[in-house]
Amino acid sequence: MKTTRTLLSEHLLIEQVLNCLERMVDRCASQRRLEIAPARDAIVFFRGFAERCHHVKEETELVPTLRAMGISAERCLGCSMLQRREEGRAHVDAMEAAIEPASGGDSTALKEFTEHARAYIELLLDYIAEQEDCLFPMVAQTLPEADKARLGTALRTPCGDRQDERVYNTYIDLANRLADHFDVPRAVIAGLPGNRNVKESC
Repeated sequence: MKTTRTLLSEHLLIEQVLNCLERMVDRCASQRRLEIAPARDAIVFFRGFAERCHHVKEETELVPTLRAMGISAERCLGCSMLQRREEGRAHVDAMEAAIEPASGGDSTALKEFTEHARAYIELLLDYIAEQEDCLFPMVAQTLPEADKARLGTALRTPCGDRQDERVYNTYIDLANRLADHFDVPRAVIAGLPGNRNVKESC
C-alpha cells in the first residue's frame, strides 16, 4: 500500500507511544503515583502528532479523495473520523487534567488517568486496525493511479499543509525518548517525512 505508506509509518510511531502509555499505567498501579514529566510528554505527542499532524492529513487529504470517488470511509470505520477524533480528544483532556494530582498520589486522579488512558489506547488501536484492514486496502484497490500518486505526495507533507520538518522531527524525538524511558522498542519505520532518526526498512 505505497499510497498510504506514510500513514502506516505514523501508525507505528503512535503505537510506540501507546505502548509507553500502557507502561505508564502499569507503573501507576505499582507505585501509586504518576510520573509527571513522561505523562506530560505523552499528552504533547498525542495532541501535536496524532491530532494535529496525522489525523488532520486523514481528514483533509484521505477522506476527501475517497468521497470524490464516491467511497465512504464510514463503510470501514463504522463512524466518522471526526467522531473518533472527538472521543479521543476527550480522553486526552481527562488524562491531562488528572496529571498533577495523580503525580502526588491522589487515588481519585490516578483512577481517572488510568481509566481514560486505557480507553484511549483501546480506541486508537481499534481505529488503526480498522484503517489498515479495510480503509487502506480500499484505497489501493479503488483509486486510479494518478489519484494514488497525488494522495501519496500530499500525505508525505510533515503536518498537513504545514511544511515544518523541524516540528515533525521534534515529535519523533519525543516518541523515542518516551520509548527509551519505558524500555519500549523503538519502531523501525520507513518513509516518515523529514525523519532523520528512524531507519529506512528494506
